[in-house]
Amino acid sequence: MSITLGNFEETLEALGVGGAGPIAVAVSGGPDSMALCWLLSRWAVERGVKIHVLTVDHGLRPEAAEEAIQVGAWLGGWSQQVEHHILRWKTPADTAIQEEARKARYGLMAEYCRVHDIRHLFLAHHRDDQAETVLFRLAKGSGLDGLSGMQAVQAYDEDLSLVRPLLDCGKAELLELCGVEDIPYFEDPSNANSDFARVRLREARRVLEEEGLTSKRLAVTAQRLGRARRALEDLSAQAYQKAVIESDTKHIVFKINILFMQPEEVILRCLLKALSVLRPTSDYAPRMERVEVILYDLISFQKDRVAFRKRTLGGVVFAMDEDLGVLRLTREHS
Repeated sequence: MSITLGNFEETLEALGVGGAGPIAVAVSGGPDSMALCWLLSRWAVERGVKIHVLTVDHGLRPEAAEEAIQVGAWLGGWSQQVEHHILRWKTPADTAIQEEARKARYGLMAEYCRVHDIRHLFLAHHRDDQAETVLFRLAKGSGLDGLSGMQAVQAYDEDLSLVRPLLDCGKAELLELCGVEDIPYFEDPSNANSDFARVRLREARRVLEEEGLTSKRLAVTAQRLGRARRALEDLSAQAYQKAVIESDTKHIVFKINILFMQPEEVILRCLLKALSVLRPTSDYAPRMERVEVILYDLISFQKDRVAFRKRTLGGVVFAMDEDLGVLRLTREHS
């Protein structure tokens, strides 16, 4: 189904985003982000919503600076509601350049939104991106949360939400929109570079589609897993509240008999939540396998009375007090 301004407006209404306040949209100049920006600009006119268009120049390609300027020129006549801003990143000497660039991009845009009191940052991820994300995470051994893919509305922090209104829309539909509405765009040369994992996955996806594993089916699977994830999150939040008997920024104490009443997956999620509470500013969560080792050791203690060994994970000390029947998690150096 072709994307129209009408069904785009219905999507935004269903997502409950975009009020009277300003919004931001990430625009690289590619067809996906230019199509999203065009849709938002038309939507904003009737509502008087101001759109801050953010283009990040990573400095990774010589032509990137000129392309960023060209995006601003393209947008110049679209609407008075639209203003364009170029954010520049000082490239570090790091081999994992794509991952560093992604973090820098989000960090720069989030800081801009904070300064300008913007609560919604729109991103042009679409159904084919969702399919590649699921395959990429499957290859990395992700669990349920990772395989549920990208969320249409996702909290970046307490003040900013990432909004992806095109997740039900395919790449071909966006290209069609660009053609029909004469929306200009750049072709990203990195999309043909097989050095990048996503490009290789894109090639593999063509083979999978021949076997019936289309991007639409992968996206639907992600939606279903997302539904399961949300249900588990609700159950885990209730279990966490019941099992925690002490909590502050330095230590969390679980009542073991209450914690062990829960299914394994819920116990695991309670441990992960506790880690996030004690390490709120950490960039990286401990590897899932290491948290699972603690889970299995706790289960061995509960079922077979195998002694639980005190250990440290991600800057948090896990210790059992059998006499009091509690599991203590304490932040190191607190």
